[in-house]
Amino acid sequence: MGEQHAGDGRRRAGALFESSVRRGLVHKISLSEVFLTDFIQVAPQRFTAGAQWPRWHVFYGSGDGCPDSALMAETLRQSVILLAHRNGVPMDHKFLMPRIGVSLENVTLDPSVPTQLSVDLQLRDVKLSAGRPASLSVEARFTVDGETIGEGSAGARIVTPAGYERFRRSAAVGRPACGGELLEASAVGHASARNVMLGREVRPGVWPLRVDTSHPIFFDHPLDHVPGMLLIEAARQAVRAATGCPGADFACFEAEFVKIVELADPAELAVSLPGPGSQDLFEVRVLNDGEVLMLLRAAIRG
Repeated sequence: MGEQHAGDGRRRAGALFESSVRRGLVHKISLSEVFLTDFIQVAPQRFTAGAQWPRWHVFYGSGDGCPDSALMAETLRQSVILLAHRNGVPMDHKFLMPRIGVSLENVTLDPSVPTQLSVDLQLRDVKLSAGRPASLSVEARFTVDGETIGEGSAGARIVTPAGYERFRRSAAVGRPACGGELLEASAVGHASARNVMLGREVRPGVWPLRVDTSHPIFFDHPLDHVPGMLLIEAARQAVRAATGCPGADFACFEAEFVKIVELADPAELAVSLPGPGSQDLFEVRVLNDGEVLMLLRAAIRG
């Protein structure tokens, strides 16, 4: 399945970083938010994507030179979407990701140059509808100059425009809940209040979600729900607030999206600190009226 390219990843390695892929293939409008640079098939069910991470970004980045877990997850998200389109999924189809996770190695990136990485992708669990993928899973390995810097996995459900319209017909419509003060940007590892996704703590270990639909990263294009990548960032900020460590980042995380988070519904993030038998994992739940909409388990670096 998919387009077969001549040659292998080694002979194409230099070409992996010459230019960005078409922005529509990763569901972005802004060229600056397209991190993938190439895509080749190296074997049945195996592909390699090229990616470039900028030296500095208005949102992504870590203060210690290590890979940013959110940037790695976004790169994986883009890779899954591109892989699906290159395997026959029409451009107007909708994607729902029930899960995504990454784990990062303890490495330091060279801050003097953009990071050029290869993303090795293994396609699994493909289910077809009308000869096209309707669901799939992807396992990924991220390497820089042959050195593994992280791994990831994600699943995707792919829905026709008509199917998505039926699925969303009963969705709550409205603007995001607003009001109340935001957390200080410096408390959650950011310089700008625009990048803060949480209001002030309302109960011990619980923060309200704040959604800005004009945010240029998470709402690069109009959406009818709160995007999963925003929820992952909000969970990271909640862990930073809970620990009092603004620079904390995930060494690994697994996020399960149980139900779509509607723009109109007030949501809260509740953090459970690691306890006996938890394997040092934090648990973050996104809740609406007590119902779990997303569950994220993570270990922090350090």
